[in-house]
Amino acid sequence: MSALIKWKNHHIEDVEVNLLLHALNERYGYDFTGYAKASLKRRLLELVSYFDIEHLSQLIPIMLYDEAVAQTVINSISVPTSDFFRDPFVWLHLRTHVLPELASFPRINIWQAGCGHGQEVYSLAILLHELGLAKKSHIFCTDINPEFLDDAKKGCWSTRNADIWRENYQKSGGNGTLSDFFIEQENKMFIRANYKQNIEFIQHNLVIDDVFKEVQLVICRNVLLYFGTDLQNHVLTLFTRSLERGGYLLLGRGENILNLKEQHLQLELRDTSLQLYRKTMDMDSNV
Repeated sequence: MSALIKWKNHHIEDVEVNLLLHALNERYGYDFTGYAKASLKRRLLELVSYFDIEHLSQLIPIMLYDEAVAQTVINSISVPTSDFFRDPFVWLHLRTHVLPELASFPRINIWQAGCGHGQEVYSLAILLHELGLAKKSHIFCTDINPEFLDDAKKGCWSTRNADIWRENYQKSGGNGTLSDFFIEQENKMFIRANYKQNIEFIQHNLVIDDVFKEVQLVICRNVLLYFGTDLQNHVLTLFTRSLERGGYLLLGRGENILNLKEQHLQLELRDTSLQLYRKTMDMDSNV
């Protein structure tokens, strides 16, 4: 294939991706245009074989009239990656430093953005219970995808990765065993009911929805990786506005935001290895 033909094909694919994103935004209100282009294009082009079509643009009229197809497209874009106590040293730091410091607040409101299938939000709930902070805490668990939210609410997972999760829990400083928090039946793990308390599941779009609560901790790990620079700045401003002064923002380990208007956002880097930031006490009135 000549270089010219390859260029034309890539250009046509870019046009198709842009048309599909525009249709998705106009019809269903999901704006993915700020997402990082390379990963977005790769995920959308995988739908060609999934739906057994020749070109991505053939999916547009089907998606416009079939909400189930549109949801499949949305799911393909917002693929979650999560495990219980993933990156145990991050959870150990939350256990030993961040949450004990936040214990001085009369209430601890936590926004966990991008809930995936719920492993991270229940890891947090377990940690709060072990520290005796569950009764004074409220977790707002959000995701753009209603199917992921439903999965997270159910609190049920296959035991396939249970050994990894047990090891993560021990390395995170857990003072019991992971089985203390689950009921295991027929190769499935069900979170015990008391660890579902004080968790509110909310559909929220980081691109278009606004702040809904003042919080002391925002956890959003490995979501910004898929956003372009402008959208990253937008979302970080949203998180900063949500945080109470002295509150913390925890991002994914690979999400360094030092080049993203940190001074304007009033976020102070507290730990590079954790990508942990704190909202400074001396705040500008226009933040």
